[in-house]
Amino acid sequence: MEKWASASAGERSLGDGAVSLSARSFLFLQGPQSFFLERVARALLARGHAVHRINLNLGDRLFWRLPATDFRGTPEEWPEFITMTIEEKRVTDLILLGDRRYYHLAAAEAARARGATVWATDLGYLRPGWLTLEQDGLTGASHFPRDPAAIRVLAESFPEPDFTPVADPPFHQLALRDIAYNTAAVLGRPFYPHYRRHGVHHPFAEYAAWVKNAPRRLMARRKTVAAKMRLAVQPRGYFLFPLQLATDFQLRAHSPFADARDAVRLVLRSFAARGGGRRLAVVAHPLDEGLIPWRRLTAGHRDVVFLEGGVTAALLAGAAGVVTVNSTIGMTALRLGIPVKTLGTAIYDIAGLTYPGDLADFWRDPRPPDPEFAAAFLRALIGATQIKGGYHTRAAQDRALPAFVARLESGPLPLPLSAAGGSMLSCAGSRKFG
Repeated sequence: MEKWASASAGERSLGDGAVSLSARSFLFLQGPQSFFLERVARALLARGHAVHRINLNLGDRLFWRLPATDFRGTPEEWPEFITMTIEEKRVTDLILLGDRRYYHLAAAEAARARGATVWATDLGYLRPGWLTLEQDGLTGASHFPRDPAAIRVLAESFPEPDFTPVADPPFHQLALRDIAYNTAAVLGRPFYPHYRRHGVHHPFAEYAAWVKNAPRRLMARRKTVAAKMRLAVQPRGYFLFPLQLATDFQLRAHSPFADARDAVRLVLRSFAARGGGRRLAVVAHPLDEGLIPWRRLTAGHRDVVFLEGGVTAALLAGAAGVVTVNSTIGMTALRLGIPVKTLGTAIYDIAGLTYPGDLADFWRDPRPPDPEFAAAFLRALIGATQIKGGYHTRAAQDRALPAFVARLESGPLPLPLSAAGGSMLSCAGSRKFG
């Protein structure tokens, strides 16, 4: 492995490399831009397990202060390297942020082939204040059942969820960590010359777009707030189409769209052919950097308004329905009893929850979810896949850490393998849009 990597001294093992029957060997790859997974690793070490880490770029090293191995090889060399690492470290558990990055896909395949458990974590299916931790993968690769009867049975195993809000970190904290991570990754290129980034745009292009668009957004903030308020006081007089970030793997890997713009064009065409007098509000993601000209794409369409800054609670509560590819905002809408139509694979796209027909029919007759089943679904989903807390603030980490570690130690829940899940390489199938 020397030709690919350099290892820091002191990676912990038990008994000169021999892991006891009760102890496990955890391998961490890329995580969130915080020290949360490092804190998880320290907790596992304190409980007698072995912990290992591979850094793929200099940004990874910023948020991991424990010993680690630095992979410096080419992407083509990665599958052989990760296979050797899993075998040499006798890895029993692999922990990944997300499930669709190139390095994570290859690592998961190698781990499963050698009997290791693959854990995928990400921001929660419900936001804010939740984390996801699942076996194998997320969304289309989730083991969570899609059969309503199985979901109702599963829900009986869990208590009513605690929806007490957990505060989001301030935007400037997230921005500073993002800048620190990506600047280190870019400037550290000589140390990791072959690293393949998973993002769509160069990070410096995203930052430049933020700086360029910030003055216009600030000047238009009052008008944007007023426009949202005008819509919100017209209950059931409009539909919402909340946009997802172009970099969102939920959209890129779990939908039929090659580009986020394709979804917008399809929705606009369908809405133009609708009947009825409702309006459509296309709402940009609050973290959208402005590299895609969404306002220009939506301009000139009758009864369509474009809004920046995300969906407010009042705007969502008054909507006649929500159209989404597979955004987590669809989950919030279902909890509020609002009709939802998905265009991609979503964990919540289940009979009795989302609209089963064509998009063309949804405009004319949006049907709300079954409230009893929606409550059972949320109880089952939260109990099986969600952890209260967050990656970033200390309070949110403290809330999530014990449950996160406990789930890793107890192992995956015996969920049935659903037709929609079970493969990290799965993607959305064909859909009817109308």
